Amino acid sequence: MLRTTRAVALAAAVLLAGAPRAAAQDAAGLRLRLPVGCDIGGDCWFRQYMDLDAGRTYHDHRCGLRASEGHAGTDIAPTDPDGAPIAVLAAAAGTVVGARDGMDDSPLRDGDDSRRGRECGNGVRIDHGGGWSSQYCHLRRGSVTVGRGDAVAAGDVLGAIGSSGASDTPHVHFQVERDGVPVDPFSGAQAASPPRCDAAGAPGRGLWRAPRAEAFAAYRPTVVFRAGLTTGPPDRDRARHEGYPAAADVTAPALVGYVLVLGAAGGTTIDTFINAPGGERIFESRAVVERDFAEYFNFAGRRPPADGWSRGAYRARFVVSGPDGDVRAEATARLALE
Repeated sequence: MLRTTRAVALAAAVLLAGAPRAAAQDAAGLRLRLPVGCDIGGDCWFRQYMDLDAGRTYHDHRCGLRASEGHAGTDIAPTDPDGAPIAVLAAAAGTVVGARDGMDDSPLRDGDDSRRGRECGNGVRIDHGGGWSSQYCHLRRGSVTVGRGDAVAAGDVLGAIGSSGASDTPHVHFQVERDGVPVDPFSGAQAASPPRCDAAGAPGRGLWRAPRAEAFAAYRPTVVFRAGLTTGPPDRDRARHEGYPAAADVTAPALVGYVLVLGAAGGTTIDTFINAPGGERIFESRAVVERDFAEYFNFAGRRPPADGWSRGAYRARFVVSGPDGDVRAEATARLALE
């Protein structure tokens, strides 16, 4: 993910070198289509929104925590990262002013600085005229279909979702700018302090071409991004990427459930339940999130009973509730002890 405006600006500068300008367009008339060839809430989802808070914290267009500090765009990810390639589409007509391909698009792991300075990865930048532009980052290697100077129409294929550049999981980072300043497509606002967000989610279309009910209805303040059940303290990086095996030896030293939550406000509770093969509950715990987190990792579990584990499938259930006690997200996981 591109987490800072500065990182986005650096990537954009690389893509824009020596680029021609598009024909002028009435800035007030810019309207965008969703920049992906998939269905939000079906085979795609909004992983992260733009940070509208110019202060030291972060807020999305609904005043929630589904953003991170300085995140200047909207991240759209496939529901199944290993599924068929998903097209990235031009959100509006314009002229391609920058394009890059050929970078590795495997997910970036913690501690890997090899992509520094090219955080956008494989990407495309389009000038829409009137000071408006859009950028599409982290595309799949070998998928970019356009080059500098090409004219594109709204909906034209630019490439496919990948994980090149500063991207830890497959997604497209879609960023809209006016006169070089990022603009949130959901609200039409730029980052400010205090942020111009709407906690009530009043109807509106922002910069979208037409009211997009699925885009606005898809908003969830809290999401379980990853969940699993393993045999010891899990590594966060591994849990995020490949996860843990679905089976283990019956002599396992522990059973531990883990969950990675997006948009965890202070006071959020995470309940973890583990049931034995016969359905008996053998473990439960509650964690309370102490402050606001864009992303929160939690794990809890137990050692085996005195007579050891029984063979069979153990199941974990996670319930994430907001500070007011409302259930916001749930997930399950399974581990077979053999």
